[in-house]
Amino acid sequence: MTQTLDAGGRFSQFDSTRATGAPTSTTQMGEKFGTFAVTFGIAFTLGYTVFEALNWPLFTYMPAVGRTYFWLHRPLSGEGPPMYWYGWIVTSAINAFVIGAIATIVPGHWLRRAAVFFCVLAALWPAALAALRIYIVGWATFDADFLNSVWVPAGPALVGAAVITYYVPSRWVERLWTSWLLLVPIGGLGVLGYSLLQQWFLR
Repeated sequence: MTQTLDAGGRFSQFDSTRATGAPTSTTQMGEKFGTFAVTFGIAFTLGYTVFEALNWPLFTYMPAVGRTYFWLHRPLSGEGPPMYWYGWIVTSAINAFVIGAIATIVPGHWLRRAAVFFCVLAALWPAALAALRIYIVGWATFDADFLNSVWVPAGPALVGAAVITYYVPSRWVERLWTSWLLLVPIGGLGVLGYSLLQQWFLR
């Protein structure tokens, strides 16, 4: 009888633990999915902006001849204009999926700091590049074409992003976490608009 009660008690304890553990597991899965979704949204927008600026499509589609080429393909005679944006979208989606998956295993405070860093970097990099190009066109008195490289402002942008991220208060980091989903696409559209219309901006 005692053994039966002990066994029953152990079973009840196990069942109770499993019952209370189920909502916790569900909550954790929900939190991980939320982290993945927010990170995916931010990373996709930033990735698309970067891949478009660098022209890094995963593939190039030639609609006139119905052909698809891996990576960047310059059209040959008779192939018509290429469509790169499908490749940019797929590249951005793969990149965002990988980053989102990594984000689910990174501690929350580090993840939010990283989001601030990369979003600030995404703002400073094109801003520094635009400033350099305006300087080249309007003020430089020497041959400064080498400053047109997209990689030249990378160093100052990295340093600036690191300094800003370090000094941003933790409470701001928490508040900005989901706000980046709105702010980043707006900034990305600004960068894309500038890259497409810069010949008019620089006149």
